[in-house]
Amino acid sequence: MVKIMLDPGHGGGPAHNRGFKQVDNLPYCNEGDCNYIYARDFLKPALERYSFKVDMTRSDIWQNPSLKTRGFMARNYDLLLSVHSNAAGGNVRGVEVWDSTNPKESCKTLGDKICAYVSSALGTPNRGTKYRRNNAGSNYYGILRLGYAKKNMIVEHVFHDNLQDATVYRKNLDKTSSAVAKAIAEFYGLAERTGDVKTPTLELTEEKFIQSIVDSLRGQKLNILPSVTIAQAILESNWGKSSLSKEACNLFGIKASKDWSGQVYRKQTKEQKPTGEVYTITTDFRKYGSYLESIKDHDKFFVSTPWRVQNYKKVLEAKNYKTQALALRECGYATDLNYGTKLIQLIERLGLQQYDKGVGKIVTRDNTVPSDWAKEDWEWGKEKGITDGSNPGATCTREQVIAMIRRYDKQREVEK
Repeated sequence: MVKIMLDPGHGGGPAHNRGFKQVDNLPYCNEGDCNYIYARDFLKPALERYSFKVDMTRSDIWQNPSLKTRGFMARNYDLLLSVHSNAAGGNVRGVEVWDSTNPKESCKTLGDKICAYVSSALGTPNRGTKYRRNNAGSNYYGILRLGYAKKNMIVEHVFHDNLQDATVYRKNLDKTSSAVAKAIAEFYGLAERTGDVKTPTLELTEEKFIQSIVDSLRGQKLNILPSVTIAQAILESNWGKSSLSKEACNLFGIKASKDWSGQVYRKQTKEQKPTGEVYTITTDFRKYGSYLESIKDHDKFFVSTPWRVQNYKKVLEAKNYKTQALALRECGYATDLNYGTKLIQLIERLGLQQYDKGVGKIVTRDNTVPSDWAKEDWEWGKEKGITDGSNPGATCTREQVIAMIRRYDKQREVEK
């Protein structure tokens, strides 16, 4: 059996955005996060349909192993494929592969095949297989230099700082993964499995998962802010994909304490000591009949006993998501030392704070055209030179606001 180690490049969160252009309001317009989602939900199952044995160097979206660790994990594997997207100032498009300069590992045939298939699937330029050495004559890129697989290569699927490339990639992760998997399968002489093999879902379900939680929150009077509740559900259940959420509808990882009289679900879980040491235990978790039951019990949990009311006082008194998220960790709700920070990063990256002002429906729109109510004003702003006319629906930074105000002020001086 051919073994492939997928390496989703970089780590999670805004520190690994690396210039990734926001596409509509879709989550994971961020290189580190998108690499992980693409590898886990798309490329891995696409390769497995060809009977490849596939593993990943990251088992969690927040992980960011060192290059040495990533490379060593590929020992005894046939191929280490480091999954990336590229950046070059926003003016470059296309797919390219960086192959190992080591003659024993190099495989231009495979690199060229991947480039050709991705280029065809996305309609982007084929930049081909490339090589780069450091001053010592070895591989310039660390993951290639440190890779232990028989073949080691990097796939830069698109240039994510180019909006056109970012859009076609982010909206076609299924096509991209199918193209890469087909190229690799043809190289190794494998055919796609058919018949009774269950085909994994090739569609991002994050938006639908968020909406399902939002729908459950509607009309509920909660102690925990909606943004924090949604972020906890995402983080604790891995977007509803964990065995605990699937088998027990337990979105928040709440254990079955002595005061719990309902059904239980027993499973292994990881804990973390104050020193940072991670260990595994087997314990009982609460089992629910629906997501709504889980959400209501999660919220009730914080006020279910006098001790909990006192222990979680800072959580219950928090007025904003940052204070509440950090208070959860401080009050001992989770053993993960970075739990509060992870919640905040999720909330801010996905814009979940919008639900703290009222639970509504997720709205996505085309940011390249103005809303109907603003079309006349937008055209006026373009005519006056106050805006350059690009991305009317995109988020505006404070520096952009100041620039537009100053342009307007200058325009008024001219008119006088």
